[in-house]
Amino acid sequence: MHGRNSGLTRFAELSGLSDARQLYSAGSVYPENTEWLDGDRLFRVGRLPRKDAVPDSEWGSVWSVMRTLANLHGDEGVRLVVWFDG
Repeated sequence: MHGRNSGLTRFAELSGLSDARQLYSAGSVYPENTEWLDGDRLFRVGRLPRKDAVPDSEWGSVWSVMRTLANLHGDEGVRLVVWFDG
């Protein structure tokens, strides 16, 4: 399996999700901890608190910009979507 989106493509095949909106929000379609084993890879629906996913030391500038945007547009008007591959 090669390519940047190969993991996402394979997850789509295993989960049966073909709609991009459902694919990127699998947690609203499947219960947390739903798993798909694919050889030596495991795909799992789960949520991580932001502080566990990315350290402030590397993402501090992003959080600062997001705080500024939230102050201007409200918390509900700001979203950050990130895909970690590899």
